[in-house]
Amino acid sequence: MTEQTDTKTPAKKPGRRSDPATALFAQVKAARKAYAGLAMPIAGGHHPHKGRAHHEREANRWRAADTARKYDGVPGWDSALLAEAYRTLAEPDAGAIRTGLVRMAAIAITAAESLAKEAT
Repeated sequence: MTEQTDTKTPAKKPGRRSDPATALFAQVKAARKAYAGLAMPIAGGHHPHKGRAHHEREANRWRAADTARKYDGVPGWDSALLAEAYRTLAEPDAGAIRTGLVRMAAIAITAAESLAKEAT
């Protein structure tokens, strides 16, 4: 006679909560499917160098706004995310772009978590 094993998931340990980012990562993973298979450069258009110059100007503008807001005690995710986005898009180096995209994702996830905290 064979013994039957318990296939239930183990109970969570007391005091341990699930990471709230886990649900966000699942949503991002699902949304990412809409972009799967797209192959395009980071800087598009007929004159990508002009685009990068525009992004650099916008990065400087949004960094100044973000810094001023933080100094005044009224920060916002919009200026933090836009400053990082424009800074990243202005980069000519693929490694720096990748690092910036990771930072952008981190800011976006943290902003989404902030919305969830505000709702509770």
